[in-house]
Amino acid sequence: MKANTDLTGRVAVITGAARGIGLALALHAADKGMRLALADRDEDALIAAVEQVRAKDVAAIAIHGDMFVCDAVRELARRSAAELGPPWLVCNNPGVSIQMNVWGVIHGVQVFAPDMVKRGEGHIVNIAAAELFGTRGAAPYVAAAHAIVGLSEDLYRELDSMGSQVGVTVVCPEVAQTNITGTPTYRKAGRRVMSDFPLNSLTPQAIAEEIVHAVDTRRFRVLSETSPASAPPFKHFNLAARVYGRCHDNPIRIDVHER
Repeated sequence: MKANTDLTGRVAVITGAARGIGLALALHAADKGMRLALADRDEDALIAAVEQVRAKDVAAIAIHGDMFVCDAVRELARRSAAELGPPWLVCNNPGVSIQMNVWGVIHGVQVFAPDMVKRGEGHIVNIAAAELFGTRGAAPYVAAAHAIVGLSEDLYRELDSMGSQVGVTVVCPEVAQTNITGTPTYRKAGRRVMSDFPLNSLTPQAIAEEIVHAVDTRRFRVLSETSPASAPPFKHFNLAARVYGRCHDNPIRIDVHER
């Protein structure tokens, strides 16, 4: 399907925007001419991210806070609307902890979706945590990712039943080449989940490009998969493939589900 959405001048709100997929998505959205509201709990990294976005000659603001706290998400919505305009794109990008993964997405949908539905336009992107099936200590993260996929599926169907023009995309990446293990939250928790997992997978920039294309073409699922040489010998399944009963062999696959 051909891209049909002009993003120039529209407002994007991105959480977890200080690094990784969130920052890559912010920079890609800036290249499209969008105005950006970036949120993250790492204030220093967030300020640096906003400066990178502003260097592309677009308006951008930084909102520091924990997105698993609903009041912080409400403040994000208030400031983004007041300083940039009504959000057209809302990207709920999970953080390191289970709380951020699940509640950050739930609050993002609860706070932003009603106004977007009233305006009759916009797009919500929910990013599930990286696929970590079979990785030591990862069961809570896998459960959180399933919760995000299920919430997104239900949101899509609810909006579709209403005839709403608000789009929904759920992104199910494998482990991307990010510096998440270097974040203060990750180091403080002493997590070892990622230490046994191959990290030679997609770059945040590649995933961000696929997300923006999915928004352009109103695609529901973005499934990214790689086949690293160090992968285990059994058949490897993508998270969303398990949820929907599919397996995928291509390096990147976009499953089209258009409204």
